[in-house]
Amino acid sequence: MKTVTLAQVGCGYWGPNLLRNFRTLRGARMKWLCDAKPGRLDWARENFPGLKTTPDLDEVLKDPEVDAVVVATEPVSHHALGRAVLRARKHLFMEKPLARSTAEARDLAARAQAARRVVGVGHVYLYHPAVAALRAALKPGKLGRPLYLDLARVNPGPPDPKHDVIWDLAPHEVSLALDLIGKRPVSVRGTGLRWDLTVDEAAFFEIRFAGGAVARVHASWRSNRKIRRLDAYCEGGSAFFDETASTPFQIVYPGRDNRVGAKAGFSGTFSYGAGRTVVPELPKESPLARECADFVAAVRRGRDPLSGAALGVTVVRVLEAAARSAAAGGQEVRLT
Repeated sequence: MKTVTLAQVGCGYWGPNLLRNFRTLRGARMKWLCDAKPGRLDWARENFPGLKTTPDLDEVLKDPEVDAVVVATEPVSHHALGRAVLRARKHLFMEKPLARSTAEARDLAARAQAARRVVGVGHVYLYHPAVAALRAALKPGKLGRPLYLDLARVNPGPPDPKHDVIWDLAPHEVSLALDLIGKRPVSVRGTGLRWDLTVDEAAFFEIRFAGGAVARVHASWRSNRKIRRLDAYCEGGSAFFDETASTPFQIVYPGRDNRVGAKAGFSGTFSYGAGRTVVPELPKESPLARECADFVAAVRRGRDPLSGAALGVTVVRVLEAAARSAAAGGQEVRLT
């Protein structure tokens, strides 16, 4: 298959990581970097010899060699940049979230479908080996279907946030909940908290799904401690993913509680507790490298990536509903 020629727009906080991974990816060639800040272009030229640089997006989009464009800019610019990329009939990789409103996200998805172009969205935790192991365990005879998820993402906030903590941190947790539960979200109820800023600095929200499953999300900038946690409580046991722990992923099956049904005169020892614990061996693979490889493979084969346009739209719908509910004092928002 032919090499996929890429261009990237934006090289700020997360952009250098994408640039490094796409540059070293087999089957891909990163040709251009576009950024409005001259300092970022100087840095890129010094660190990536041979990379063409420009502040002019039109110069990139007019290049017939470019197959796909990676966008790593502030979310407020995602819709306009995504439209420009798709109008030029290039495939699109958009860092999360896909857009800042459901209407904008749906517009990008519709344009991509009409142009028959692939859209990937940077929900990188879907590519974590622990999440892949959990996804594989959610089947009858193993953990079975999820009953509820408890997810948390906590770290210090940006010094000058352009949006609240829901839009900044929670896209990862929402994408995980949608992927692992695999059902349609039907409602969201949230609470936002602020102290020093004019936007919410911490938030809790609950997503209810068709079929009864629930996901509870905690996002916060109010701690120097980094928390990346996903607890999955399922029909046949539980799974725990903590990215910061020495043992990041384990599965715990139900134990036996011999107090239940015990009769008078029982002479043994009462006991209850967890059952068998399994610690799967995880491949030492970078989630970001896997995400980039999946997007390039999707472009080459004309398929959707794991984190594609449909998921990106639904993540934005849930984030928008969570922010609306928090602004309304916790009023439930239905996703019709």
